[in-house]
Amino acid sequence: TTSNEPVDALHEPYDVVIRGGPDTFYGFAARQFLTERRLPACSPALLDRLPLVEVSDLRHHTLLHASSLPRIWADWLAAAGAPGLEPAASLTFDHFYLTLQAALDGLGVAMGPSALIAADVAAGRLVTPFPDVSLPSRAYHAYRPESQAGDPVAEAFCTWLEERGEMAARP
Repeated sequence: TTSNEPVDALHEPYDVVIRGGPDTFYGFAARQFLTERRLPACSPALLDRLPLVEVSDLRHHTLLHASSLPRIWADWLAAAGAPGLEPAASLTFDHFYLTLQAALDGLGVAMGPSALIAADVAAGRLVTPFPDVSLPSRAYHAYRPESQAGDPVAEAFCTWLEERGEMAARP
């Protein structure tokens, strides 16, 4: 089941609860399995047309924005040493997945969460022109009821999450 409601280990039969953020829940042991980073991503074809060698080269590009993260580009540009950089254009989409699709289609450079772009990067559909400059995002945790600490199936699932998290965190 999926929910953002508070977790109650005493009255609900959970095996594992997965949440993003620094939540703590009474009666649960937390195990972090993914720390997400946000970094620029675009199609290889876009880089063929307009290379991105230095951060300042973004002034020739369209920056793709998700309306849910209005400051992400400004924050990243500041972290990259280019505060106030003005791109050639900007496009804003209602949802990150539309922003990602625009990047895949070569419409510009998106700011992507590492876990959500990892498969496209691995497949060569996206590239990360500045992989060494990223913004930390949020951490994801698997919470297990302390009363079920010896459950081998839940333990195997949490180990699998950690393995997948390590793979997804490095686009």
